[in-house]
Formats: sequence, structure tokens, C-alpha cells
Amino acid sequence: MQTKSIVRAVAALGFLAAGSAFAQSDYNAPWRGDFWGYVGASGGESKFRSDCSRVDVFRCDKRDTGWKVYAGGSMNRILGLEVGYTDFGRIAASGGETKAWAIPITLTAGVPIGERFNVFAKGGGLYGRTDVRTDLNDTFSANGDRNGWGWTYGAGASFGITRNLFLRADWDRYKLDFVGGRRDVDLATAGLQWRF
Repeated sequence: MQTKSIVRAVAALGFLAAGSAFAQSDYNAPWRGDFWGYVGASGGESKFRSDCSRVDVFRCDKRDTGWKVYAGGSMNRILGLEVGYTDFGRIAASGGETKAWAIPITLTAGVPIGERFNVFAKGGGLYGRTDVRTDLNDTFSANGDRNGWGWTYGAGASFGITRNLFLRADWDRYKLDFVGGRRDVDLATAGLQWRF
């Protein structure tokens, strides 16, 4: 099964389960002090979905090490909100170097399975920056930086090692503004999450 099919299946489960979340009476608002319930950090591989230069095909690496830190909380057993910072690293493509970062804010919809395991889908907006520096002085190479709003979606799972410490794995896709148009950057990470 392809990654896209898995993400769609998890997202469908998460958002179907979210419908019953509003019927629950214990709702925590994000602006309340008791809302925020966890922090985490993860690292993994980022993949820039961009084309490589035909001039320099031997210097093309669309993958790098990426990482993210985040904080979040639960509105109820199903729905939550998460905010973080993601660094995608840097790649060698199009005759130069590309780097990017983003600040995503996402709504999460999770399905608890037992006491320790949880699968979830997420989607939301982001503010990001991309910086492309090429070595080629021609009119075809996109060179420069962009700041702007975009969107993101993904899926993940967490497993409780102890009552407060969880292992977490995520796959996320980010839509970012680059010179020359919007492009996708994928990030697969694993890390630790601490729940208060």
C-alpha cells in the first residue's frame, strides 16, 4: 500500500471519529491555561519535491535531515491543536542550494486504541520561508527567497512508554512558496513526546 493511501485511510478514520467528539461534554478551549498538555521533538528525513538542473545532474540531492519541535493540547478525547517549528534542512538542486523552514498550526483528530496507543490525522496552515541560491547566472534558474502562507497535512501514531513519555512517528506534507511557484516538501520523523 502506498504512503498516500495510508495517509488517506488514517485521515478518514480521524475525521470520522471527530464527529462524535462534539457530543462530549468535557471541552477544553485552546485559550485556557489548562489546554496545553504536551511538548515534543522529532527528527527524520525531508524530501524536497523539486526538479534538478539538467546542467548539473551529478549534484542533485533532494533529501536531507529535517527536525521539528512542537507543543499541543486536547480539546477533548478526539480533537486537538498543535503548533510548532519545522526545519527541512538544505538540499543541492538546480545548480545551487535550497533551504526552508515553517511554523505550522494544525488541527489534529485522533483515535485512541487502548490506554497507550493513538493514531491521528492532522491538517492546517503554516507560515514558511524558502531560500534558493543558484550558482548559475542564467534566466532559467530560480534564485531568491520567499516568505508566505501555505498549508500542511499528515498522519501519525504515538505509543506510551510510561504515563508521561511517548514515542511518536509522523509523516507530513508541506506546501511552500518557492521562487517560481509552490512546491511540496515531505517530512518523515520519529521522536519523543512528553505529556504533562
